[in-house]
Amino acid sequence: MRLTDIPNLVFLTVLLTASNVLGTSYPTELVELTDSNFEHDTQAASGQTTGVWAVLFTDSTLKRHERAVQVLQDLANDEDKELIYAQVDVARNVKLARRFGEVVFPPCILLFRNRQMYLFDQSFERADIGQQVRDFVTSGFALADPLDVPETRDRQLNLEAFEAGTKMDYKTIAIGVLMIVGGLLFQTWAVVNKDKFRPETGSPAAAAAAAKKKPAEEQQKQQQQEPAVGSAAKKAGKQQQQQQQQQQQQQAPAAADEPASPSGGKGASPKGAKKGKASK
Repeated sequence: MRLTDIPNLVFLTVLLTASNVLGTSYPTELVELTDSNFEHDTQAASGQTTGVWAVLFTDSTLKRHERAVQVLQDLANDEDKELIYAQVDVARNVKLARRFGEVVFPPCILLFRNRQMYLFDQSFERADIGQQVRDFVTSGFALADPLDVPETRDRQLNLEAFEAGTKMDYKTIAIGVLMIVGGLLFQTWAVVNKDKFRPETGSPAAAAAAAKKKPAEEQQKQQQQEPAVGSAAKKAGKQQQQQQQQQQQQQAPAAADEPASPSGGKGASPKGAKKGKASK
């Protein structure tokens, strides 16, 4: 070994050490995951090649989740950790809330490891909750049931289905056009030949139609005549009453002008009275 090779050896050693340190270093703060960067950073459903992730699912609309955030933040400050701590606010990330909604009930932790995920849903109000989370993410997860990571639910345009839906069906169009033309032709033929379908005069069909039509016409005529007859009768009765009143008015003055007879009767003349005295 030459003396000139010693500096190169030292440089390679430092470089390897630095690369190992950089390769095993983890963020000392909670990583904020959202709908847009969750799958890209964690690769939860595509191999989990970016490392082990302990993701806290919280709800910013609830104050009781502040305790859980503080616990995870304290664990993230530990430089000797061997995983990445992160959090997801389900109130602001609807896609992740729908994707993991059947598993998580915030606040809780999902550990993504070995292409599986493990659920930690203990109460964060306990005094030793920090140690419990540390034990779970390092070794306690082995006692929990592994869960399959749900796939992403991003909607993508199915070009084949889109082309099939927009493709014009000439057979259906031709059938529709034929039905429309046939309907118009039938309507025209029915208008032109409507007289052929009328029943002939004297036929049983015409007699039956006339018999059905006659009572309706008579009833309508009677209804029209009833108001006229009633008004005429009322007018005649009123005229008769006026005539009777006029006759009574004419008879009353004539009876008042006749002189009273000596016997107390009315209408006796003077000549009649003299004849009566002579006879006596």
